[in-house]
Amino acid sequence: MPISFPAQFHDPEQYVHFLDDFMNPASATASDVQAYTGMNDGATGTNAFQDVQSGVYNIVTAAADNDYNGIRTVAKNYVFASGKPLWLDAKFRCAEATTSESTWWIGLSDTVTTGGMRSDTSGPLASYTGAMVYKTPETALTVNAQVSAAAVQSTISSIATAVTNTWNRIQIYWDGAGYITLHFYNGTSWVSTSPIPFTAGTTAMYLIAGIKAGPTAAAETLQLDYLRVCQTR
Repeated sequence: MPISFPAQFHDPEQYVHFLDDFMNPASATASDVQAYTGMNDGATGTNAFQDVQSGVYNIVTAAADNDYNGIRTVAKNYVFASGKPLWLDAKFRCAEATTSESTWWIGLSDTVTTGGMRSDTSGPLASYTGAMVYKTPETALTVNAQVSAAAVQSTISSIATAVTNTWNRIQIYWDGAGYITLHFYNGTSWVSTSPIPFTAGTTAMYLIAGIKAGPTAAAETLQLDYLRVCQTR
């Protein structure tokens, strides 16, 4: 089942709340979009805002195999800390330039080497602290989930199948007491992992989102409708 944000999340004394609907940019440059930092190899595609009612931001790769492009918050503002539940919700879509070949990911990570995703079908980094929902391999629309504490990782493969060019959602919930649950919505129905054990710590993480091109080397686009995170202070 999808998570519910706390009813009193708007109380700044109790909760830190981040919401970006991608409607008030200074420009399409990553550093001007709610103070994100770009994650790419310097030769990637050109990001752009869409002229649509709800606000949409396109993250675009170059037409090159394994070219990646993404955004992360400038600072590491999130920690899976004891007694401090965290809620993450994101809405996005991807219309694959080449069927099934793109890899996309959204979540939290303390490490953003190559945007947080390895080349080809290798998946998330071999060592990082965080949690993410991501699509791989390059031959299907398979959705996976992972929770990682440095090199100790819990991967739940094939939790769902994404639907191309359809608004999907990702949710991540840290209960503040030792478990993380990840959720995915394919435009029709929700699927959820079982609660995954995680030892609370002090490692600070970025909010990240990114996309990588596949072997046919077509430029791929991740469209973000919103990113939202709420955590107990």
